[in-house]
Amino acid sequence: MLSINNFHLSKQSFYSAAVRIYPFHRSYPYSMKFKLKLIALWASLLLLSGCKAAPVYDPDPEPVPLPAIMYHSILKSQSRAGTYVVSPAVFREDMQYLLDNGYETVFIEDLIEYTEGDDLPEKPVMVTLDDGYLNNLTYILPILEELDIKAIISVVGSYTVTFSETPDPNPNYAHLSYEDINAITASGHVEIQNHSYDMHSQSPRFGSKRRQGENSQSYKAFFCGDCIKLQQLLKDKCGITPTAYTYPFGAITPDTTEYLKELGFKASLGCEEKCNYITRDPECLFLLGRYNRPSGISTWEFMKKALKGSAKLRLRYMPSGRMPISA
Repeated sequence: MLSINNFHLSKQSFYSAAVRIYPFHRSYPYSMKFKLKLIALWASLLLLSGCKAAPVYDPDPEPVPLPAIMYHSILKSQSRAGTYVVSPAVFREDMQYLLDNGYETVFIEDLIEYTEGDDLPEKPVMVTLDDGYLNNLTYILPILEELDIKAIISVVGSYTVTFSETPDPNPNYAHLSYEDINAITASGHVEIQNHSYDMHSQSPRFGSKRRQGENSQSYKAFFCGDCIKLQQLLKDKCGITPTAYTYPFGAITPDTTEYLKELGFKASLGCEEKCNYITRDPECLFLLGRYNRPSGISTWEFMKKALKGSAKLRLRYMPSGRMPISA
């Protein structure tokens, strides 16, 4: 839409105006050659006037497919590779695949801003790492910086406290300290989120899930108290206020979504393997699904599964006559 001194002229209006100027074109449909001439004239007026195209806000765009990948520990030793451990080389190959296929990494903050009216990349993808391992700083940050991409790390508060009080640089088992969190976020390539203060265990409860027979009021107080403890800790020590809660083990009690909203959280991450569809509705940011990345399969095999939902939606909305591009 062309905007000149608050006067807005759409392309369609421009066509109509041009036809009034050139009445001999009324007798038959506009030819492609004529349309191209009009577009060229329209562009010339835009340049000569020095004005800019006015952004058009779409309150209800088509859902944006958002695949999300979940990593945990990143180690070089092949003997440690498994369901929740991959090598730096595998991680880098995965990231290069995403870039080569047109995907752009996003933070939770980018998703929040989209629900408020901002834009997202054409092919967004979310890269997440759970538990806050020190090896995320050792091996992952250099890759993020090299490729200029983003990742979300969800930390467990009690682990951070332990390794802040007793530093241990062993990447095989150590977790990020306050100092490490400050260093990794200063890069601009990492966003820190809440993975509970001390609920990353399977006993006496499974993650942050409500126990059988547990009073709902007691559970709410316990769950919220744990969330708030890590929120306050990260704010005091690192100047960070997480906007998303990452459920330990993906163990979810339905009522917790409302609890998180009351605490000010804008999103939550689970472990259900599904593609997400982002809209302007803030509700879509809760219980986001993610695909766990294990060792033992190639990047192509894994991405074929993790990105299939986004590829299907793009094919669904592909204009007729166009061939779908690679996922």
